[in-house]
Amino acid sequence: MRIKLKNAIEVHLLLIFFLSFYFIVISFKLITHPTPFYDWDESINVQVSKEIIENKSLVPLWQGNPWFDKPPLPFLFFGIIMKLTPFIQPEISLRITALFLSLLALVFIYSVFLKAVKQKLIAFLAVVITAFTPIFLQRSQIVNLDVFLIIGWLGYILFVQNFWLSLFFLTVGVLSKSLLGFYPTGIMLAYYSLLFLKPLRLNSNQEMGKPQRLIKQILIQVGILSFWYVIMLVIFGKDFWQQHIVETHFRRVTASIESHFGQRTYYIDLIREQLGWFFGVSVIGFSLIVWRFLNRQLTTDRLMYSLFLFPWFIFLNLTKTKIFWYIYPAIPQFAFLSVYPLTLLKNKKVILYLVSCILIFYVINNNFIKTNFFTTFYSKPEDYYHLALYARNHCDSLTVLVGKETREAIKTLEDLELTISSTKQWGDHPSMVYYFSKDVAFYYHENLLIKNLLSFPDYRCLAIREDDLDLVTKNKQFVKLKNFNSYYLFKQ
Repeated sequence: MRIKLKNAIEVHLLLIFFLSFYFIVISFKLITHPTPFYDWDESINVQVSKEIIENKSLVPLWQGNPWFDKPPLPFLFFGIIMKLTPFIQPEISLRITALFLSLLALVFIYSVFLKAVKQKLIAFLAVVITAFTPIFLQRSQIVNLDVFLIIGWLGYILFVQNFWLSLFFLTVGVLSKSLLGFYPTGIMLAYYSLLFLKPLRLNSNQEMGKPQRLIKQILIQVGILSFWYVIMLVIFGKDFWQQHIVETHFRRVTASIESHFGQRTYYIDLIREQLGWFFGVSVIGFSLIVWRFLNRQLTTDRLMYSLFLFPWFIFLNLTKTKIFWYIYPAIPQFAFLSVYPLTLLKNKKVILYLVSCILIFYVINNNFIKTNFFTTFYSKPEDYYHLALYARNHCDSLTVLVGKETREAIKTLEDLELTISSTKQWGDHPSMVYYFSKDVAFYYHENLLIKNLLSFPDYRCLAIREDDLDLVTKNKQFVKLKNFNSYYLFKQ
């Protein structure tokens, strides 16, 4: 065992060195400069994780109410981390945990692309480019669910020959991102089904018996995980069906819900922006893979590993809802395609190593010299953050009137029927719920707020923006506690 481990370390020493560097640099930044949880998704993830553990629930909760948008696995995981590390600031412990998960994802990315090209340097370069792509770098520093999805996907195809290991990674994907977690089973079913076609079989090293066994295995695994949906439907019925299946999945594909608009080329433009000139080279890499496959220079096995994540990118471009972090699983695919042309230099190692050094220097220069990595943060202590912390010690509960811009935007979305059940749960800043740590009610209609002001219980506070102050000044029972620039806090 020691010999095998020693050999593995020696063989992949470059990757180990890079991942160690990546972890040390990012963890130093997270520990020395902790910042408040990021709106939107990070603060929601942390609050739901906190509630699911405190209430000993197997269903995600938001302010005590079932939230069917996501399955429970990531929230249980992060909630347990918080429970086991009460002595560490959650802004540090949870983000370090997310960083560890990102490192695991990078190991899996390396392993998959190593199977695709059998060249460690090419797989390593794909990891370096992926790791410092802005969206992946951001997700490595915040509490997110996307990393669970890519770990589940890549872990599944890496261990698909092993029933229980592949089932474990499929469970990670499905119980993190629901139906999206089944993505690798769709790819593998299509792949093994294609192996039945004689022309493709001749270009593969697979045995006919193996596809039959694995197709059966995949269908059994899908059946096992489908029981979660059956159980949720039995317990929660129509609410689960409407919120989890219809709204969270199908409506995001068919409509630009919740202001997530974008052009048809949104994701193409986004991946081009993320990768810069690497994107142009990735088109050459894709063309080279297709050419080699058509000319029988590439087996179906290597084709599958080389383009495993590409169908996801195709699917994204067919959806109506445009959200930048949906591109996250496609980033490694384009990073790999951008370095794939270097396989042409396989027999010219001096040139290959020289080009690789130039690429690595370019990436480091972009992140540490042209852009100061240690001064780039995704959140900072805003006025609403200070208000929530102050209100925690002075109020039993908090009512927040969202800003005029948000109220107008929501009204427009309602008129266009582009809202879902959870649209009005979050307010302008869902992180206020976490930092206040008590009941927060968000109001989206000033008339409804005015109607309810007189019935406010004692010790309930009201947070309001400066441009809405006239709604409160007419009610003499409210006393101003403090203002935080444009945010005002009143108490009954």
